[in-house]
Amino acid sequence: MKKNKKVQKRFTGRGPIARKLIESAATQLKNKITHIQQWQEGKFTAEQYQKSIVSEKQLSDLDPLHALYMYAQNQLSVLIEQVGQFPSLEKLTAPYAHAVDEYLPSGPPSSPITKSYFTCWGAFDLSTQGAKKETLCTVATDFCKFINADNSYIDIFEKMQSSSMGIYKHLGQSGKFINLKELVTNKEIKVICPSGYNGRSGEIWLARIFPALFDHIDYSVVFTTPYVLGNQNQDDHQVEKNWLDFFERNMKNTKQKQSVASYNEIMKYGLSTNYWNEYIFLAYKNFQPNVVFLEGMPDIKSSLPLHELARD
Repeated sequence: MKKNKKVQKRFTGRGPIARKLIESAATQLKNKITHIQQWQEGKFTAEQYQKSIVSEKQLSDLDPLHALYMYAQNQLSVLIEQVGQFPSLEKLTAPYAHAVDEYLPSGPPSSPITKSYFTCWGAFDLSTQGAKKETLCTVATDFCKFINADNSYIDIFEKMQSSSMGIYKHLGQSGKFINLKELVTNKEIKVICPSGYNGRSGEIWLARIFPALFDHIDYSVVFTTPYVLGNQNQDDHQVEKNWLDFFERNMKNTKQKQSVASYNEIMKYGLSTNYWNEYIFLAYKNFQPNVVFLEGMPDIKSSLPLHELARD
């Protein structure tokens, strides 16, 4: 990453995991004795990770906003792979590895947990307990700040980190754009859906949306393959009501006093570490190449198609 020329005050991290990582990195940078072989191995590892990044040709075929987020996410994944090798990150890497083993994220038909959903969950939502709530993304971003990396990367990483899955009502389509309204917050958003699924008015979606990055872009991007909620025996109004009732029942289980803050906390962190992973896994009903269909409510296990597979 390109470094800023401006000298900035040394950044020490926003939480204990980031601070330990930065302290370890600072110690290594101060060490005057280096082992050539270790540097060579490190360079080889970085080169291998870089090969996983989408090519310029692939990016040129995408919508500009989607392409920018795709590139940023791939760069972030490379960084997370590298810093994740430090022992100080075990509180995050261990539950991530456990979730991989439990849910086998690959997308239907192998697993209803899509790669686009799971990668974002692991980077932005899986967090430590307590007030700081560090994630793999916050730690990697703090490391970028410590090494004085290009601010353009940092700004995008921060916007991605502030995102969460959300539940939206489809309000109709205009050209390539889809209009969505988030339940509880009632925020209306104009989006593109790169998976190619446009849906229909009235549908209820579970999806992660990344915002516009520039003033001249007036739309957002549905970054994950959308999950459509509800079953064939329910009309759209009933599905919407079921989810509003779900939040009404469960908002008391958060520490937030305001309904919007409670909704945001539930969607970001769930009511347990694998709350949304478990829901998607058990609620799976069907799929098409560009969309996954879910049924049932997270807190009513008997309503879930695969409830017999529920973990204790």
